[in-house]
Amino acid sequence: MGAIKLNDSAFISYKLVFEETDGTIKGYSISDLGGPYETKSNITGSYNQDTQDFSFKEYDIVYTKSPVDNFDMCLVHFSNSVRKLKTNKMFEGKFEGKYIDSKPCLSGDLFMTSVEIAQARAEKIDKKLQKSKRVSAEIKDKFSAGVTVDTLIQSSIKKGENLNIFTKSKEVIFSIYDSGKVDNDRINLYINDKLVLENFSLTAKKQKIILTTIKDATVRVRIEAINEGLSSPNTVKIEILDNDNLISTRTILNTSEDAFITFINKI
Repeated sequence: MGAIKLNDSAFISYKLVFEETDGTIKGYSISDLGGPYETKSNITGSYNQDTQDFSFKEYDIVYTKSPVDNFDMCLVHFSNSVRKLKTNKMFEGKFEGKYIDSKPCLSGDLFMTSVEIAQARAEKIDKKLQKSKRVSAEIKDKFSAGVTVDTLIQSSIKKGENLNIFTKSKEVIFSIYDSGKVDNDRINLYINDKLVLENFSLTAKKQKIILTTIKDATVRVRIEAINEGLSSPNTVKIEILDNDNLISTRTILNTSEDAFITFINKI
């Protein structure tokens, strides 16, 4: 995990997950993780162990919170020397931004560090904070750098946000459940404005719904929080599986708030 730097003041969170097999890189990236423009893209690339040349490019948008009207995403293309890729805990370098038609767009710098390092640093900050006599007990209770890092690692949809998911599948498996402590979070779930689950209490067991997508049409799911359970806020773990991708996210809502997921068929 790390950040994209576009200029002296603009930083965008960036998560990179990939595997290297026989010099081939495959995986995905997530930019603005947890933010209003969160976007997940598939990546492909290569790594030469002898020359230490490492490169990858985003080539396919899986989902985005950005509006899809006149949608034209700037894709990251990165190439640099990275020593011992499988054990290297951090790397950085310049990246080029390109549209799908390869025309240039915004470019900048990429800074990445391992999740393990970020979490370890967060734990040190937490320990120093708890020991500090200059910080009030109220702030100590509210602040946790570890929680902040954990939040950045996870995708989420908040009040009023809409996640646009691009799929090439005619059928999509949509699953919801409570992945943490089961605390009687209850929701209403709508599909294309039709109430499908009413006053539904989430449990650890996955509730699966098969969604059918049609070319040039959208399927819109709305999740409305009825309460906040025993532990605020109302959180719904969501898994979406089609022929090509597994998407994992969650809604974070207070009572009467709602969030949206829109499926767009790309066939």
